[in-house]
Amino acid sequence: MIERPRGVHLCGNPDWDFLLGMDIDILSLDVYLNGEIFSAYARSIKKFLDRGSTLVWGMVPTNFDELENMDSLEARLVQIWDILAKKGIDKDFLISRSLISPATCCLVNPDGVKTVEKAFKVVKELSLRLRKKYGIEM
Repeated sequence: MIERPRGVHLCGNPDWDFLLGMDIDILSLDVYLNGEIFSAYARSIKKFLDRGSTLVWGMVPTNFDELENMDSLEARLVQIWDILAKKGIDKDFLISRSLISPATCCLVNPDGVKTVEKAFKVVKELSLRLRKKYGIEM
């Protein structure tokens, strides 16, 4: 009964085939922790994208002790995209149907909101780096 666009965010590791087959427009997931598992569902991911849906790659951790450097985050995400490309998903199309976000919806940490605010700055920087790398205009 919800008007479009409809989306789901999951921090966990659900039945990806089931979720990707649902009538949703946006899927936001914690790919930081679940990327390897998620990339095993290339066929369902391709169908999801071919329907015009968007993946939101939660690559930037928001937990107090997990924030790592930009090069590592970029390499992790690009590795997942490369795996999916080897499994038949056109990389340019995949990227065109993608957004970057924090990995989880962790809104409060031992340091209050400092880590979450830092994570959103990292999301912006990671997005800019990937746009530059893949020649995407802003």
